[in-house]
Amino acid sequence: MKTPVRLATRIGLGFAAIVSLLVLITAVGMQRVSVIDATLQDVSDNAAKVQRYAINFRGSVHNRAIAIRDAVLVNNDRELEIHLAEVTSLEKAYTESALPMDVLMSSAGVTPEERELLRAIKEVETRTLASTQAVIDLRRAGNIAAAQALLLSRTSGDYSEWLKRINALIDYEEATIKAQLNSVQTTASRFSGLMLLATGAALVLGIVLALLIIRFVQSTLGAEPVEVAEAIRRLAAGDLRQTMTTRYPDSVMGVLKTTLEQLADTITQVRKAAQEVNHSSSQLSATSTRNNDHISLQTREAEQVATAIAQMAATVSEVAGYASKAASATREADNEVESGNLLVAGTTHAIEELAVTLGQTTTTVEQVSKDSEQIETVIEVINAIAAQTNLLALNAAIEAARAGEHGRGFAVVADEVRSLANRTQQSTQEIREMISNLQSGTATAAHTMRNCCELVSRTVTQTRNAQSALAKISQEVGAINDMNAQIASAAVQQNAVAEDVARNINRIHDSTIKSANGSLEVASASQELQSLADRLTQKVAIFKVGGA
Repeated sequence: MKTPVRLATRIGLGFAAIVSLLVLITAVGMQRVSVIDATLQDVSDNAAKVQRYAINFRGSVHNRAIAIRDAVLVNNDRELEIHLAEVTSLEKAYTESALPMDVLMSSAGVTPEERELLRAIKEVETRTLASTQAVIDLRRAGNIAAAQALLLSRTSGDYSEWLKRINALIDYEEATIKAQLNSVQTTASRFSGLMLLATGAALVLGIVLALLIIRFVQSTLGAEPVEVAEAIRRLAAGDLRQTMTTRYPDSVMGVLKTTLEQLADTITQVRKAAQEVNHSSSQLSATSTRNNDHISLQTREAEQVATAIAQMAATVSEVAGYASKAASATREADNEVESGNLLVAGTTHAIEELAVTLGQTTTTVEQVSKDSEQIETVIEVINAIAAQTNLLALNAAIEAARAGEHGRGFAVVADEVRSLANRTQQSTQEIREMISNLQSGTATAAHTMRNCCELVSRTVTQTRNAQSALAKISQEVGAINDMNAQIASAAVQQNAVAEDVARNINRIHDSTIKSANGSLEVASASQELQSLADRLTQKVAIFKVGGA
């Protein structure tokens, strides 16, 4: 899957492109300005200086030509010296420009043409200075006519040639300066056009990048940032009733809308499950209470049966004593037969009551077993609800993980719900084990009760046989010894049966105590399950869904 470019990266790339374009414009501008500056600096340092020195040359040469002419034309020495002093001053001014001109011409920035023009100037300068000195010497010697003739024939032409060559240098420098200025102007014009083009490109690029970033932000958020923040804030507050609209289903707003709908459905199901768990736990608690009452009744009846068995054992012992006495005192048989008959009748009645009690106890134990099966069915329902709650909590945790940082609150709630569901499953498993032990105990108790009923039935039969025997004793005193032996044997058997029944009753009593403890544990577990359901309801009460 292709990883989408982050918003910060997109904005950074957009600004980087604009900044890069600005840097490029700045670099090109600096390069163009550097070219212009170098050109102007070259004009200022070379051509302009050469032209200025050449102009100084021309002024000096021109004025010297005039001063030489005036010196030749004057008729007195005083004016001659004045003009010659002017010539000397002009020569000095020429020299002041010639020295830096020589230095400048020796630099690397001077062209061969400039050096050639300066050489030509120096050549005519040497010739002109020589003819000028000759004219001055003739004039100082007073040979004015010769001086004038030399001036007209030679020196005047030399000065004209000197000025011509100086003007050639000035014209060359002027043309050079003009060419360089034209180059500067062309560069500036091109730079201006380039700046306009680059500025337009930067403007277009900025607009395109801004539109792309705006579109990306809208498609990512799905709404205005304020609307997204408000939706998340309301969701964090537990309000699941809000309505979200967006044109971008894969945006934050779209995913948040889907999450909101799924979470609302999940919370509704969790509430229903919590209510069902609460109702089932209430039923389980009521059933456990009834079961505890039945077991308490069973315990009391078992104690009564034990008392009856003890009485029966005592009665059997008395019967054995009476039989022993009857063997040694047959003469008192008639009187004792009546007493024995009464005692046997009482024993029969007690045993019949014991049979009824054992039947009721067996019915109660079987009812406890059936109630245990019903409790197990309720526990299965609770376990299924807890599993469904755990699954719903897991789905809520997954949806919260998809929401990232915005779903952290939901992840906490989902973890709490899942923890409650796990504890519910653990509690139901413990209850199931208790119910299994209770069913095993009640099954054993029921089997024992059935054995006791059979034993009691045989005992009733035997006591009735004893009554018949006593009746025969009253009719046949002669057979009293045999009957006494039978009675003694029956008494021994009854005593053994009574002891066996007593042991079974004690086991039944122990089983009922265990069943009572198990019932108390079931009641405690049902109360804990109800408490868990209440806590689960409180946890999800923060969320407000439609109709809630």
